[in-house]
Amino acid sequence: MPMGVDGQERRSGREEFAFRLDQLITLSGLSPPEIAEATDVARRRAPGSTDRIPVFSPQRLSDWRRGANVPQKNALDVLVRVLLNAAGNRGASASLPHRFSNVAYWDVLRAAAQGERRAGRSSLSGGEMPAGPVQLPTPDDRFVGREEPLRTLMAWLEPGAGESKGLERRRPGEQGSQDGSATVVRTTASAAALEVIGMGGVGKTTLVVEAARRAVARGWYPGGVLFANLRGHSPSHDAAPDETLDAFLRTLRPREEPLPVLAEKLRRWRQLLDELAAQQRPLLIVLDNVRQAGRITELLPALPHRALLTSRHTHPDAIRHRVVLAPFPPAEAELFVRLRLREPDQDSVTAPDRVAMPAHEEQVRRIAELCGWLPLALRIVVAVLRTEPDRSLRERVDELARNLLDGMEDDDTDAEGRPLTVRACFSFCYGHLATSRARAFRLLAAAPGQDVSTDAAAVLLGVSVDAARLALRGLAGMHLLERSRRGSHELSETALEHWSMHDLLRLYAEERGRIHMEEDGRATAVVRLLHHYHAAARSAAAIPRATGMEEVVSVLYAQRRAEVWLEAERVNVVEAAISAPASAWRVDLALELEEFFSKRHYHAEWARLAAAAVDACRQGYGDRRKEFRTLGDLAEALTGLGRFDEALAALDDADEVAGLLGHRAPALVVQQRGVVLAEAGRLEEALRSYERAYALFHEAGDQAGLADTLRRIGDTWCGLGRPAPAETAYQTAVTYYRMVNDTPGAAAALGSLGNTQAALGHHEEAIESMMIATDYAARNRDVGSHIIGLCNLGLAFHSAGRLRESMEHLRAAEQQARMFLYHEDLLGAVLLRLGLVLKDRGRFRAAHAAFAEAVDVFRELGDAQRLAEAEWTLTRLRRIMERQRLRRRRRR
Repeated sequence: MPMGVDGQERRSGREEFAFRLDQLITLSGLSPPEIAEATDVARRRAPGSTDRIPVFSPQRLSDWRRGANVPQKNALDVLVRVLLNAAGNRGASASLPHRFSNVAYWDVLRAAAQGERRAGRSSLSGGEMPAGPVQLPTPDDRFVGREEPLRTLMAWLEPGAGESKGLERRRPGEQGSQDGSATVVRTTASAAALEVIGMGGVGKTTLVVEAARRAVARGWYPGGVLFANLRGHSPSHDAAPDETLDAFLRTLRPREEPLPVLAEKLRRWRQLLDELAAQQRPLLIVLDNVRQAGRITELLPALPHRALLTSRHTHPDAIRHRVVLAPFPPAEAELFVRLRLREPDQDSVTAPDRVAMPAHEEQVRRIAELCGWLPLALRIVVAVLRTEPDRSLRERVDELARNLLDGMEDDDTDAEGRPLTVRACFSFCYGHLATSRARAFRLLAAAPGQDVSTDAAAVLLGVSVDAARLALRGLAGMHLLERSRRGSHELSETALEHWSMHDLLRLYAEERGRIHMEEDGRATAVVRLLHHYHAAARSAAAIPRATGMEEVVSVLYAQRRAEVWLEAERVNVVEAAISAPASAWRVDLALELEEFFSKRHYHAEWARLAAAAVDACRQGYGDRRKEFRTLGDLAEALTGLGRFDEALAALDDADEVAGLLGHRAPALVVQQRGVVLAEAGRLEEALRSYERAYALFHEAGDQAGLADTLRRIGDTWCGLGRPAPAETAYQTAVTYYRMVNDTPGAAAALGSLGNTQAALGHHEEAIESMMIATDYAARNRDVGSHIIGLCNLGLAFHSAGRLRESMEHLRAAEQQARMFLYHEDLLGAVLLRLGLVLKDRGRFRAAHAAFAEAVDVFRELGDAQRLAEAEWTLTRLRRIMERQRLRRRRRR
């Protein structure tokens, strides 16, 4: 059997498919008869005719599992869905590789097993990278119509398609037709982006999600699909570019350390796009609800990647291609109603006499006309009509007509001035809600943020979680809510489950809520939810500390769970704090979360929360000391966003407050001013600020401040290419850190000192500094720093010619990296450095094994940059080994 690049046996396409399917079946815990039974149920529930999906017999499953043959695509989709659900139910989700939940991954495996070649996609055998992540909302279960716009989108999405392929040329600014067809407008803007524009509720998101789903199924975007709702038309704050960019980078490279500055994030984003393009793995980006395209221009990719946008506004300066979406044409609207009125497994409209559909064509046409052929109104109205099967369809439609006429208003028009019956349709549906669900509908509009979890909804409604879920699912069944899952598998099901409203529905629910404010207890409910967010965020931020090395792992996992919750809910938490009236708890929350926001580099949310906290302090809800701290947080967050002038202005305000707080506060302001200047690349000015801060701390006798300032002075000297004065600054900083018993600070300063001494060629001094730093990291139970310290120490011993000690420390670093799975991303770096040392010592086989495993680790992590470095190093080593083999052959 041929060998792969990692030295292991390479499986054929069919063997790879069978191997991965066997893995998934094992993790599901189901026996072949159980799989056959479960898949048969799923097969019968699948939309469309079941005769297109074969019966799942144990023998057929056995053939697929051993690679005797390959299932059809529709059969494979059903099988994978059943197995993933079974694995999740038995708690095996954590053991599932991330790519297993990606539909496109199984499509590629199947194509490779059948010997097919899909456009723009390579085979997965031989160590090729798997398909990228696919982030799309749950598709509409019955996508109807939109043939012409969908054909236009698919022609544009096809990789390698020319700019004008399948697109109609129009003059810039020309409006599209009103019959539901597509119009494309040309400008001089981005060629790799297309925007779908139209009024609210016209089905823009449904259309682009369906197009993206079909593109993935055809294997067009092996780099993956990234989806972001920018909330441009939501009552809550729309998503900042920095927030969206953070989400994209964390999705593509989840193991990489977050970058602190927006400019660095943009550079990394462009680098990742270039890497994917070089690998012939184009990426599709879907940006939903864009209000101002200028804000997200830098996120837009270049070909071969593409971006789909939805908006209610035209952006001719930023987007070249455009599809104008109108309400359904009458025929498509009637088909939409006809299909959704049917009962599952029935061919007739829901009616007591079960009369065939043609007898109800007149009522179907009336429903479509009464809803203005608008998809959002049609979906909701039909859901209500289905709730009363004991009444004739004519009676229900007559009631709909009466309600719509009563609910119409003269000014009820859309953004383009056309008559719109959306509010009247909402009124009709709202009138059919039970009292408890109507209250839930009204209160959910008061929840701050983009959505609400089931847990949070229970708090808002003041009911049990089970009762809340029942109400939420009832509203979702009537299409008044949309359900999604957000967060990590480490969260509970009720924390993962999130619910959101279309912004038009939310505005209507808000109107109803103001009318029924007293009977709903709206004010009390909102306060209850705000306190829930505050208490949960405070608990998550208060990370427990280990009292012994044996507790490190449990503490790390506790920290991870806390961060996972904050990751999932941070936008809602910030929105809750900002939307509430100014209060002391807003200030306290901002101060409690400063470590989390700083560590995770969520500068956009941090800046908003810190600014709101500063405003609350100035209204009397925080003392001078808290105002000073929140101003410092605001400056740090603005620095992370690259808004350096605003950060310096915040520090000017902090300087005014600092004069009332003693000698230390003015010195801290000057020190932080140096940090801002250093981040802005103004190193000489930063050095002068640090020197002034040093003088102020010295005057105040503040040894901790002296230590921090000296370490920053050392960093600045290194940035200026002056290692000698940097060494002196670090040495003095270590002395001060020891005087105040700050071992974490001392460890950081010693690590920097060791690297500086190694650069100066002072190897023995570097070894001594790094040994002490590593010892401090162990005392602090800082596993990550300890692994890095051991690795750097091994390299320092190697540079000093102390080979045995070098190998001891590198092997110790490797052992710890394998032991603490939370730090598995460090294993690849340790193996790469271990391999380099082994190669220098002439131990080529051992070096080859280390390099090959590093390649595996980086590939599994999806770290393309370090993967390329490891593969290049491995290739060079193989060439050396091949030359040695040839020399030995000649000597014989």
